Amino acid sequence: MNEIIQYIKKHAFHYKTDKSIYNILIGAKTHQTYFDACSQQLLSLYHSQPDLKYTSFERIYHQNNEDLSSIPLKVSTRYTFESIQQTFQVLQLLIQTISFKQHHTLSFIPVSEISKVQKRVKTIYFKLEAQQSLDAFKTEIYQLFELLNQAQPRSILHYFLQGYDEVMYTNQQVSLIENLKMSELAIIKMNDLVEMMHLLEDQETFPILHQAIILPALSINTKDTLKLVNNGLSLEAIAQKEGVKLNTIEDHIIELYVKGYFTDYSLYLDKEDLNEFKTFYIDRQEERLRNFKAAFPNMSYFEIKLAITILAREGI
Repeated sequence: MNEIIQYIKKHAFHYKTDKSIYNILIGAKTHQTYFDACSQQLLSLYHSQPDLKYTSFERIYHQNNEDLSSIPLKVSTRYTFESIQQTFQVLQLLIQTISFKQHHTLSFIPVSEISKVQKRVKTIYFKLEAQQSLDAFKTEIYQLFELLNQAQPRSILHYFLQGYDEVMYTNQQVSLIENLKMSELAIIKMNDLVEMMHLLEDQETFPILHQAIILPALSINTKDTLKLVNNGLSLEAIAQKEGVKLNTIEDHIIELYVKGYFTDYSLYLDKEDLNEFKTFYIDRQEERLRNFKAAFPNMSYFEIKLAITILAREGI
């Protein structure tokens, strides 16, 4: 926890308040917090400390960092902490299911009770059975962990897999085996998971495992907006239909881009405007929105926030 909080302290924009940083850690469900996490490239830390009390946060945030681990923390610019965790649980449960099935039984306690995870596993599993692709699945799993071990010399993620005659290790057991402090283990595990997501994005290499990626959950109102957009309604028409201001619907669209449901920026942003903004943005990422607006008066605040979101997700 200390390392995560100190990482955010170091990488958050200078004008951001302690409260806004705290909101990222606990996963506050506001459009401002979604945008803050994305624009500061802290998305994988969003909701990473849901039970953190503000008094504890303040104490850790303002203390010195002499005892922090020397292992650098990796972050994802495209997935939240919950999304990353659930994606790994899909892999865990798939491996567990296939392992037990090959021993002619499906009588086991699943490693994940999350309905979203179980539903995704069932979808992938039945598709594998129908296409007789279990061998291809195994090949991808071995390749994934081989690449993970190459990218992460002290990778530990394999300890958390479970099969018919292989029990998952606990954090305490792994720390003893690898001679790691618990704080070091937490960082290495997080780095493993972030690298895993990066690898799974390669759909050409992992056509099966790519399907395990679970995108961050959407707010209820944004789900409604997504349905209406997919039905062909304009943002103005959606605002009128829902009886809300246009900027509320624009916030929903930003959330859809932040969380990866939309990726084609050309729907709402001109390519030339984005390229011009990108040139300016690269060396001025910590500028306030009003400063970007002053530099690009012809762009709306919605377009500016969308441009920032797109560039931040690319890690720029």
